[in-house]
Amino acid sequence: MNISPTTKGIMLGTLVFSAIGLAIGMFFVPDPLFFAIGVVIGAAMSVLKTFMLDRAVSRLLQAGPDDVKSAKNFVQLGYMSRYLLTGAVLVGAFLLLDLWGLVGTFVGTLAMTLAAVSARLFIKNEKGGEA
Repeated sequence: MNISPTTKGIMLGTLVFSAIGLAIGMFFVPDPLFFAIGVVIGAAMSVLKTFMLDRAVSRLLQAGPDDVKSAKNFVQLGYMSRYLLTGAVLVGAFLLLDLWGLVGTFVGTLAMTLAAVSARLFIKNEKGGEA
């Protein structure tokens, strides 16, 4: 399966921002082990969600005129499954780890947003536009 360069960049950015969040957070949390586990779980979930989104967009773009409805349903199902996955992982992190594990998971999840925004800025600059 082909993964777009933007998706690869977002996945790499997610790992980088997660590592930065982990390094900074280790100095401020009282339980660094659970925080670190949470960041790893959040980053893994973010990478998986990025892959799922890439797959949904690819399927939508490759759909012919006859497949538009099924592709639209696939995108909607992917949308809901990504949100359910996020909710389940956040609740699981809170129940299995503790509050700092939940915070770490949130940091890993937030890393994907930062990576997506920075990838968008990088793509604009690469094409000669303003950031």
